[in-house]
Amino acid sequence: MKWLVRTSCALAVVSLIVVGSLILTHETSAVEKCDKTQEICNPESLLELSTTLSAIKAPAIATPAWVNPPAAPPQPKPNTGRVVTYSVETRGAITADLAQFKQLSNETLNDSRGWSNLGVKFSQVASGGDFTLVLAVASELPNFSEGCTADYSCNVGRYVIINQDRWQGATPSWNNAGGSLRDYRHMVVNHETGHWLGHGHASCGGAGQSAPLMQQQSMDLQGCAFNAWPLNSELSSRKLGIA
Repeated sequence: MKWLVRTSCALAVVSLIVVGSLILTHETSAVEKCDKTQEICNPESLLELSTTLSAIKAPAIATPAWVNPPAAPPQPKPNTGRVVTYSVETRGAITADLAQFKQLSNETLNDSRGWSNLGVKFSQVASGGDFTLVLAVASELPNFSEGCTADYSCNVGRYVIINQDRWQGATPSWNNAGGSLRDYRHMVVNHETGHWLGHGHASCGGAGQSAPLMQQQSMDLQGCAFNAWPLNSELSSRKLGIA
C-alpha cells in the first residue's frame, strides 16, 4: 500500500512538471511568433500606437445652419455721397446728459453696422434739417400723437422722439434678455429713425434668430435674440428713394 502511495505521488509530480513545461513552451512560442509576425505586440510599437491614438481628436459636430441660421451680414449700398441732416431738440425737464445724447446718437446713425449702409452720412445741424431728433420726458410723448404713449419712444412725421426713461434705463424685455444699455440706445435710435426712413414694424423670424431692427424689441423679443442694427433685408428707404 505504501508503495502505491509513493508511486502515485511520484507520478503526480512528474505530471505537473510535464504540464508546466508544455505551458511554458507554448507561451514562449507565442511570444516568439508575436515578435516575428505581429509588430504591434512589440512594447515599443504598442507605446507608439497609444501615442498616435491619444493625438487623434474627434471632430467637432457643428449645429446645422438650418437650425439657427445667422443673420445675413449687411451689404452696404454704394456710397452716394448723400448727406442726411437732422437737428436735436428736447421736450420737458431733461435730466439726462444732452451732450452725451447728441454724441451717442450721431455715433449710432453713422455706425458702419447701421443706416449708414444705405450709402449716406448723417450730419447734425443747428436747426431744421431733414428730420428732428427729440429727447423727451415720458409725459411729453402723447403730446406728439395719440399713437404715442409715455411708455416707449415714437416717430411722428419729421420727429424721431426718444423717451428719456427708455434712454436711461431701457426696458424689462431688453434687460431680461441680457442686452446692454448702450446697445439699447443704438437700437432705439435706429428703430425710430427707421420709421422716419419709411419702415413699418416687423416680427421675429424664428426662435433664436436675430430680431429685425424694426421688431418692437422694447416690448417683446418673441423668442428672437436682441439686435440693435438693421438686417440686410431692412436696408432700404422709401423716404430717401433707396431700394
